[in-house]
Amino acid sequence: MRMTRRKLGITTAGIAVAAAGPGTGAMGMSTNLERFKAIVERGFSQGDLTVADEVCADRLIEHEYLAKTDVPGPQILKAQIEDARHSIKDLKLTIEAIVETGDTVWARSKATGVDPRSGKPVTIDVIDICRFADGKLVEHWGVPDRFALLHQIGALPPPPIRK
Repeated sequence: MRMTRRKLGITTAGIAVAAAGPGTGAMGMSTNLERFKAIVERGFSQGDLTVADEVCADRLIEHEYLAKTDVPGPQILKAQIEDARHSIKDLKLTIEAIVETGDTVWARSKATGVDPRSGKPVTIDVIDICRFADGKLVEHWGVPDRFALLHQIGALPPPPIRK
């Protein structure tokens, strides 16, 4: 079998995702992956705001739409955790795929919970790109699928029927 760059990239990404899967201990994982997982598991899923003080640099460059940017890094992450947990009751964020390249962690996650206004269960996809330096989160791009959330709670008209 001839190994092309594309096949090598797919294989490498598959290994990174498999290495970050359930049951994997800290051995073999980078500390940036561990930091990202702590943000997701402790911060967003459990509401533990202390994780922000542990993983964020004082200066965090934030690119997520509507996120605070005029406060220190840990306060930005704390506000995002609080906003997400108020927007989706019983929020559980689960990492479905994760890859690390250099100082950057790329992840696709699934957020589940209940819309507090309608009481309806909701599920959305979230894409995060996090850059780390000197053991701290220094830059973040976050893209939660807000349109999916709005459809599920009835705030947008249903999608058109395809023929």
